Amino acid sequence: MNKPITIFFAIDENYAPLLKVAFNSMMKRADPKASYHIIVLHVLLSEKVKKEIRELVSKYPAFRVSFFDVRAKMEMLSKHVNVRDYYTLTTYYRLILPKAFPRIDKALYLDADIVLKADVSALFQINLGDLYLGAVADASVQEFPEFAKYTEKALGIPRREYFNAGVLIMNLKQLRKFRLEEKIIQLVSKISFKVAQDQDLLNVLCRGHVLHLSDHWNVMPLGEKKKTPYLIHYNLLFKPWKNSSVMYEDIFWEEAKDAGVYEELQKAKEEITEEMRQSQLEGLMNVKRLCVSETEKWRYYREGIEYMERNPKREEILQKIQQLEREGKFDQDVENDPPYIPLKPGDVDYLQKHWISKIMSRTANRYSYSYFMKKVNKGEIVIDGMDGFENLKHLSTGAVITANHFHPFDSIPLHIACKKCCPKRKLFKVIKEGNYSFPGKYGFFMRHANSLPLASNMIVLKEMMTATEELLRKGNLVLIYAEQSMWWNYRKPKPLKIGAFQFAVRAGVPVVPTFITMKDTEELDADGYPVQAYTLHILPPIYPDASLAPRQAAKKMKEANEKAWKDIYEKAYGIRLTYETEEAEVENRA
Repeated sequence: MNKPITIFFAIDENYAPLLKVAFNSMMKRADPKASYHIIVLHVLLSEKVKKEIRELVSKYPAFRVSFFDVRAKMEMLSKHVNVRDYYTLTTYYRLILPKAFPRIDKALYLDADIVLKADVSALFQINLGDLYLGAVADASVQEFPEFAKYTEKALGIPRREYFNAGVLIMNLKQLRKFRLEEKIIQLVSKISFKVAQDQDLLNVLCRGHVLHLSDHWNVMPLGEKKKTPYLIHYNLLFKPWKNSSVMYEDIFWEEAKDAGVYEELQKAKEEITEEMRQSQLEGLMNVKRLCVSETEKWRYYREGIEYMERNPKREEILQKIQQLEREGKFDQDVENDPPYIPLKPGDVDYLQKHWISKIMSRTANRYSYSYFMKKVNKGEIVIDGMDGFENLKHLSTGAVITANHFHPFDSIPLHIACKKCCPKRKLFKVIKEGNYSFPGKYGFFMRHANSLPLASNMIVLKEMMTATEELLRKGNLVLIYAEQSMWWNYRKPKPLKIGAFQFAVRAGVPVVPTFITMKDTEELDADGYPVQAYTLHILPPIYPDASLAPRQAAKKMKEANEKAWKDIYEKAYGIRLTYETEEAEVENRA
């Protein structure tokens, strides 16, 4: 059996009658031998409307319908995009599809204000290859010179290549590889699109990766009337249920009667006053004026678009992070370490007992601190703030410090905080074995700036563990990346391993959780990505429970650390902590 053709629509309660018109026109012209799955994207759509839509769809055995509440999936994106006039957040729903439906590789997205005059499966069967989208050039751009100048001068897209996003064939597999949602957030951090908003975003991001379709698949009531339209799109003001003398209005009202919503839509139209119609016309004039004013800012748009040119190797890293998150493999590094020689017994003076180790340590710590402070002063490392100093200042013993790991320099804010809060205490860092043999100055820092390398050799590993416990008992601080992996600029806390907490239990010291939150700055790094501004949060100490067995005590501390990180993440970013590890649930009661 062939896979069903997936078709997405996005509506709110007001658009339910129009969705019925679109559905009915599509279903009665569909190939009965094919299988169709319609997914309605919505927020809090009433059960009454859902029931009415299910009853309509049930008349056609080839179709089934599901309803998908997008609130959770829109949580991150909605904080970055803006709406105006007749645009609502609904228009952005199509942008979350690649990430929200990871098991669907290809789908159609259709606006609800359409009528189908041909079998929609013919549109779906068009082969995109590796292209991201199939779409039709926007007729309104051809008709309105203000819009055409905006697309060409501000966006840098020829008017005949700028597409309308109301009818799309979406290669969701390629859009996932492209990381569409993340790219949107990156782009809107530089450009506030005001004219066509989500449509502008898609045109800019997908340019060069679009198959331009026959205009019969997105015919608007503009220009010359077509004899055989496959799909009519009642866009902008050209809506028969609001205005009269609209091209193709006879087709719409015929379909409305067939769908059982003719009287409902006619009544709504009669309630539209002349004042309301003038307001609609003024809205279109405002869009034209906005096109003119935004075209004058063409340098602003071009600079923001150039910002999207990124290092492809860094892109690969981000894609690998996304894949590992989906697979739930949080403890795997995403960047490959260079070859290294495994440590042998006697290679590391963990407790700095020898005089040469003391001298090298003193030199490396002084030099590294000076070196990284220069980077801070130059703005290469941006520290936006620190809080929770009291959680370090009031320590009466040594402590394990846990931190999220997302960058080779993410320990710098913690170094600065420790110098301010407890200058007489030494901060040691547990590092990977491979880092110990780095070349150059970073290798010098790794080997001598109070580092505690893990080892594959069990004798050396035992030396490291014994030394770490002794350092903790002597009142030192030991930084351990309990996530056990570094994911570049990854903002979420990853699940923790228990080892750091076992150290704390055995040494009888607390764990001090620290968590760095980030935000983009306007400066770009060498890879073309925004330099991150760090805020270090030093959270209250977690003490071992002496009444529990060691492993249970360590487990309890780990769970408390994870909760503390989750709470600060959600508070700082204003969103719930979720991981993309499973296929999105689609409500299906058909």
